[in-house]
Amino acid sequence: MTLKTLRALSKQLLGAQYEHIRKNIFACVIIYFALYATEIRFAISPFILYFTATVFTAGVMWQSLSSLKNAKTMAGFFMLPIDNRQLTFSYTLAFGIYTVITKALLILILFFAVGTWSISQILISLLCACNACVMTAALYAMAGQKKVPLAILWAVINIMAILIIRLSAIVFFVILVDLGIAIWYLYSVNAYLFYRPTSVREAVGVIGKHGGVFTYLLRYLFTNKNYLVNTLGLWLIACFLPFLLGQLEGLNAMPLGFAMLCLNTPICILLSCDPSLEQAVRVLPGQATRFCNKYCLFIFFINITASSIYVCSWQLQYGGIEWIDMVTAAFFAFQSAVLSVVLEWLCPLRKWKVESDLWHHPRKYIIPAFMMLLAALVGTWQLALWIWLCVILIECCVLSFKERRL
Repeated sequence: MTLKTLRALSKQLLGAQYEHIRKNIFACVIIYFALYATEIRFAISPFILYFTATVFTAGVMWQSLSSLKNAKTMAGFFMLPIDNRQLTFSYTLAFGIYTVITKALLILILFFAVGTWSISQILISLLCACNACVMTAALYAMAGQKKVPLAILWAVINIMAILIIRLSAIVFFVILVDLGIAIWYLYSVNAYLFYRPTSVREAVGVIGKHGGVFTYLLRYLFTNKNYLVNTLGLWLIACFLPFLLGQLEGLNAMPLGFAMLCLNTPICILLSCDPSLEQAVRVLPGQATRFCNKYCLFIFFINITASSIYVCSWQLQYGGIEWIDMVTAAFFAFQSAVLSVVLEWLCPLRKWKVESDLWHHPRKYIIPAFMMLLAALVGTWQLALWIWLCVILIECCVLSFKERRL
């Protein structure tokens, strides 16, 4: 692979002077020593560390490869006389470095700080993260070749090997074999498999005088499979959440579930991840109010669906669901939707490299954290006080919209 190709791709992801590497390593050092100084230690099995390093890194790598910005970057490279194999390995290595250093390392540092590990276990976990990047690139190429069943089988075998085999030495051998197979497969892969052109979503055409905002939002959700999988995964969590929260004693734990189910980052960043849509909404007269109102209802529909699944699961496991619980679910879903749209409109995220930067931005915890505080109030105080707080918050949101001439 040529260093020029790798350098060009790396600067796209890590900054012109690779400043993101310095910032993330510095943050990792601070986090590690801050946690290590607390002397908080947990007994964590090594296979949990390996599993987390593999699954989390693979998920972020897949998100990065699926980024819409990458399609434009790849289209630019295809216009140049670049060797196919060089581009494939440069592309994989650049995104692997970006994923491991800026995303996976932050999670692994938490494990390293609160657990007791040997040098070999730390090195194996880092190898798992590196292997996850290369293997995900191979699986992504397989999906492009319509070999989805084979890709799923390979991924399942890899994960089951880590979960079933608890010996670090054998896991190390399995990871090396997987890494070798992935490199061998990428050696013959066409770089065009990493280019997934998508139809251009022109916000002006969608949000026209016929008002197809819901059509646009639904199309966006179903076009971006990662967003849809995240939403379905949250609904699956809603099925099992009552089993965990129902064991809390001395507290009305049901509102905590409503607050936790508001953490659906992808659907709350549609303006940030689609600059053309944001520009059209802000520029065209009368479009802001129409879009933001329907965007709020769209998020509310997603939230109330998750909350309804959660309530049904709670009823099946414990029973005793009353009408006030459904009202509480509706209030949480609506309040979270309103605050999410207000935050997205007033503080859109800028200067991101790939969509995974938006998914893992610290801003995503603001609304769920606030909703958790409301859940604590609901669980301990009178319902009248909580309703009063919700009304005040809704009024503030409406005033904010008016002042901004939405």
